[in-house]
Amino acid sequence: MKSTLQSDKSKKIGFPESALKLGVKRESVAPQLISPWVWGLFILSITIFIASIFLSINRPTLLPFQTVNPLVFRPLPNFLRLPLSLVDIVMPAMAIIAFCLTLIWLPANNFTRLIAHTVVSILAIRYLFWRATATLNTTHWLSVIVSIILLMNELLWISTYLLYLFQTTWTTESKRKQEADRYEKYVIAGEYLPSVDVFVPTYKEPDYVVRRTAIGCLAMDYPNKTVYILDDTRRPHIQKMAEELGCKYITRPDNKFAKAGNLNNALPQTDGELITIMDADFVPFTNFLKRTVGFFQNSKYDLVQTPQFFYNPDYHARNLGISDKMPNDMEHFFGHFQPGRDNGNCVICCGTSYVVRRSSLEAVGGYYTGCCVEDYQTSIKLLTNGGCIAYLNELLSMGESTRTFADFLDQRLRWLQGNVQVYFRKDLHIWTKLNWIQKSFHVSLIFFCFNPVVRLISLIMPLLSLFLGTAPLISSVPEYLYFAAPFAIAFIFVFGWATGKRLSAMWNEVYETAFCFPAIGRLSLILRNPFAKASNATRKGVKTDRKNYNFSHTYPLWIMMGLTVISIVIHYGGYLFGVWEINQHEYVGKEFLLFWSIYNFIIMAVAVLSSIDQPERREVDRFPLCAFCKITIDDKAYWGYTNDLSEEGASLTLNKNNELAKIHNSQDGLLEFVEHGFNVKCTVIRFANQDRFANVALKFQDVALEQHQKLIVLLYCSLEWWKERKKPNGIDVNLEIFSALFNSKSLLSTHKN
Repeated sequence: MKSTLQSDKSKKIGFPESALKLGVKRESVAPQLISPWVWGLFILSITIFIASIFLSINRPTLLPFQTVNPLVFRPLPNFLRLPLSLVDIVMPAMAIIAFCLTLIWLPANNFTRLIAHTVVSILAIRYLFWRATATLNTTHWLSVIVSIILLMNELLWISTYLLYLFQTTWTTESKRKQEADRYEKYVIAGEYLPSVDVFVPTYKEPDYVVRRTAIGCLAMDYPNKTVYILDDTRRPHIQKMAEELGCKYITRPDNKFAKAGNLNNALPQTDGELITIMDADFVPFTNFLKRTVGFFQNSKYDLVQTPQFFYNPDYHARNLGISDKMPNDMEHFFGHFQPGRDNGNCVICCGTSYVVRRSSLEAVGGYYTGCCVEDYQTSIKLLTNGGCIAYLNELLSMGESTRTFADFLDQRLRWLQGNVQVYFRKDLHIWTKLNWIQKSFHVSLIFFCFNPVVRLISLIMPLLSLFLGTAPLISSVPEYLYFAAPFAIAFIFVFGWATGKRLSAMWNEVYETAFCFPAIGRLSLILRNPFAKASNATRKGVKTDRKNYNFSHTYPLWIMMGLTVISIVIHYGGYLFGVWEINQHEYVGKEFLLFWSIYNFIIMAVAVLSSIDQPERREVDRFPLCAFCKITIDDKAYWGYTNDLSEEGASLTLNKNNELAKIHNSQDGLLEFVEHGFNVKCTVIRFANQDRFANVALKFQDVALEQHQKLIVLLYCSLEWWKERKKPNGIDVNLEIFSALFNSKSLLSTHKN
């Protein structure tokens, strides 16, 4: 009896029964949580230990300043001499500010981007020339190493940026829209209607997610299409759902080669001239095929890719409570970088929301199975086979963005591994069969894959300098103002302006910082074993009632933040309180290190706060759809409009009348969408009578298939105002970074969802 009770108790706390059978005591293996006060004591002990080291050597650095830094501040070479007056020193920065303010009134098109990118490129080269010829610390071998590492880090980053400017100056956005307008006429007129097979590959997605996508695919306004659900988990209820909806169902006995294998399995079982891929969490608009199919009248096109947009905010915006202000982090890639790649015929196939010519796909052996992802690699096969991929930058579908920080990391690390694997495959002939412009995009991608290393060095360098005492570069404040400030100002402003306000330079650093340490770990694994097993798919339909601080993913940033505070307190606090004597020569250039350390701390803090996942209690998203409606309760009709709507319920505002007092919770009713011609059974779950109106919250009941289809079309299958991308101005975006530091919601409370 005692053993039975012990076993039952162990199950409640998650203790393995196998351990009990082996005679292991529960207390010896059960996980123990460390109390917050213990962590605080540990951190305080580390701080005191580090402080005692510096106090014992009676200086704020581990190495004597005079050993690793020049005692006499060096003069600049004649060709880099500063102007004598302060006005002349700040004049370049003021001129760039004026230039940037002028850009506010100009649209970001090919011509204006060419001018802006040229100015930024000149300033970047000017800055690099100054850094390479006048700022290296050559006093000591350790100083040389630190100084050269920082210079090479900046050289790599700026080289990547200059290549990016070259690749995104001229885009095809307007050209492709004109083509789509022209080709669409033939589709609408019925003069070009090739057969289209719509594939919906699914792997463990919840039923309602797959159902939503299938309904959206069936609702596409195109007559000659067949929708196939490709179920890689062999679920009988998914097969039954496909039959109910009128879709074809295809499965296979195993999951070999993951999504690529699933798609390849369907190819010989279908015969459409064109193939459309919609991931199980993406819903196409009704005009998706009208806008894309027409391109294939031109025999040169093998694939047409459209951007990925998302109906829910990404993790950082939601966790910080700024989802109404911030665009999705992928908008920069899909809205700005892909149109630039299109100009060089190097568009990346992105796994969903695209149409491909079957004959072109079969000519390269189907979907590529040699990497952990199939899309990018398949597009490389098409391009190396002489193909052409077009990019239509129009919002024609929407999907589900990752809802948690852990899922974001899992997805991006899988993409990172797939991108790096490309360069280890001998059957992807990037360097022999592509032209030099296409090759430049692959060089750029290599740099991008190793960008976490650049970010890591940028985070570590000021800490290393403050603790060791070696200056990573020798410069004065006037030199920063004259050489560095113009480039920094132009970079920050032009980055946001040229991308159409899709991404700001500072928020880009937040993303890179949050991703940095997990990416470094994955890169180290990839370099040892490029084809190590990766995850198969990102979780969808995530729901949780708990806040998740994700310490296991962000603890390196917590450590870095702690070390930053310690270094600033020991170094500058020691000067402030007279612990260290101020040496004027030693203090030269420390202003830059202080600014750099504080800036890094802010970026790391926002990255950490954005990674604290808030509870996600709703299974389906609600949208701010305003629709004229009538609700009938106990044979009484009440008129109003919806405030928001989901597949499961709605919030209404009803016109005030004397009969409203009869409404109460748990009443059943019938909600009619007057302008859309359908109704849904519902139950009142909340009622609030106001002075001039009443608010009613409803839960839908017994929704029939036809009604559900109309709900899906109403919510997901057309372009509404809330689906338009957000365009915050640069000042607002950057202010959100600082406001996040003083907003305790992500730490202490939860956001409504």
